[in-house]
Amino acid sequence: MFESIVPAEMDPVKPVPGDPGAALVRSMILELANMDPDVSEGVRIDRIAALEELKAASAAGQARETEAFAASRREARAAAGVPAERRGRGLAKEIGLARKDSPNRGGKHLGMATTLIREMPHSYRALAEGRLNEWRATILVRETACLSVEDRAKVDRELCADPKTLQGCGDKQIGAMAKQAALRLDPLSVVRRAAKAENERHVSCRPAPDTMAQVSCLVPVTQGVAVLAALTREADRLKAQGDERSRGQLMADIFVERVTGQPAENPAKIEVQLVMTDRTLFQGDSEPAHLAGYGIVPAQWARNLIRTEDTDTDDTNGSAGTDTTDAGNPVNGAAKEDEGGAGTANPGTRDGATASGPPGTGEPEPVIDTAAGNGDTGDSDAGKTREAGTATGPPGPKRRAPGDAGDATEVEVWVRRLYTAPGTGQLHGMDSRARLMPAGMQRVIQARDQLCRTPWCDAPIRHHDHVVPWRNNGQTTEINGQGLCEACNLAKESEGWHAQTVPGPRHTVETTTPTGHTYLSTAPALPGTPPATAQPDETPEPQSIFEQALGRIDFLYRPAA
Repeated sequence: MFESIVPAEMDPVKPVPGDPGAALVRSMILELANMDPDVSEGVRIDRIAALEELKAASAAGQARETEAFAASRREARAAAGVPAERRGRGLAKEIGLARKDSPNRGGKHLGMATTLIREMPHSYRALAEGRLNEWRATILVRETACLSVEDRAKVDRELCADPKTLQGCGDKQIGAMAKQAALRLDPLSVVRRAAKAENERHVSCRPAPDTMAQVSCLVPVTQGVAVLAALTREADRLKAQGDERSRGQLMADIFVERVTGQPAENPAKIEVQLVMTDRTLFQGDSEPAHLAGYGIVPAQWARNLIRTEDTDTDDTNGSAGTDTTDAGNPVNGAAKEDEGGAGTANPGTRDGATASGPPGTGEPEPVIDTAAGNGDTGDSDAGKTREAGTATGPPGPKRRAPGDAGDATEVEVWVRRLYTAPGTGQLHGMDSRARLMPAGMQRVIQARDQLCRTPWCDAPIRHHDHVVPWRNNGQTTEINGQGLCEACNLAKESEGWHAQTVPGPRHTVETTTPTGHTYLSTAPALPGTPPATAQPDETPEPQSIFEQALGRIDFLYRPAA
């Protein structure tokens, strides 16, 4: 999501100069990169072992500095009269940024550091001496989290005081030994921990390679086993009846059918947001598209998603150019709500449709309406909708209304198409004088940023907020907006945090923490962005008629009168 190799002036992390300790560590990094390559195999093994010990010692050093940093900040805030519940605000985010990690992971690093330094000194010493790696130290902290401070100290002393106790033990062995010791010292605490875990059950969905997704459900073990057994039993039954699908395919399809209540080949109606260039959609270009909530998808896959097969191909009544989506279309309904009643497109016209319903099989015919600065006067509501900031491409020839026959066998995917500016990959933006980000503007920011804009934070966007706060005369614009997770947005409101937009290859935000460190966050590349290897003197491709039209569209947000 963020640039990993950038020019020196665009370095995403700017350290505070003058610390000899940090300078020493960085000099060691250079030394490690320049070690003599002409050595024997035995020497290489020695180096690998020594570097592993160095990794563990570095983790211990990070834990020590993390705990000291948090204690110092809390003391300073206590002296300044900050309420106790606010003294730790923003610490996890600062630690995460320093470690090139998410604020969530930063909070876990802080918790582990505090535990090792204050409650598990033997584990900390084993880590500092290279006898215990960071993950195994994490296992010890995790398995003793339910114990009192006194009992945790006993487990720490039992397992880590003598270097021979854990010698040769792997992850599972160490976890089992810690769990056994915890059960022996306080069995009720382990039972309470299991009961608490049941309250954390949830469902999640993560992108997987090749336009797939992994849906996970965290439930008590008895329920998990029951789910798997039910899927297995039904898959075996269908397989015995001669179904040609594999056992795994059957289980996956049964899972989808039982959750959605519809056949796996005909999922429930959904709205998806695709970001693509017009060349990808209309001219068969290979430039990948971006699917909101998933990531990069192949161009042909995106075209297939839009051009869902229309079984009603014998229409000869001349209505091939009629959009039959009605006010019940979730997309049109969203446009009304988002733009404060600015008006919706006439469902009987092609011009001004905010988004398409399930498209037909025919190739879309280029249509440029008045919002593009070309053509007749057109429908006034359509103009309002375009001006409201919903960037769409020309709608397809014929859409099937939700009530049409054949819905039971047709995948209904409603697509909101957002176009990127030619040659830059920038989304067309909006402007508003409102304090809160309009919903249409939030969609543009969501499509541009994709995930939380804090460097190394992959959390979903929950807040669409100003880079420069409204109270500091920050404008409600797409340029001054960014998408953040809830934790990051709350952290940046703490004292000492500052953010501003700066020049960059794309929308770039510079964030300064209370310690004076600055971090750059550049929006991910969207379809249409030139490759990083492109030379500035390369002759650009001629603009298509769609690109020329998009360049003239006025996307200013205008609230309803």
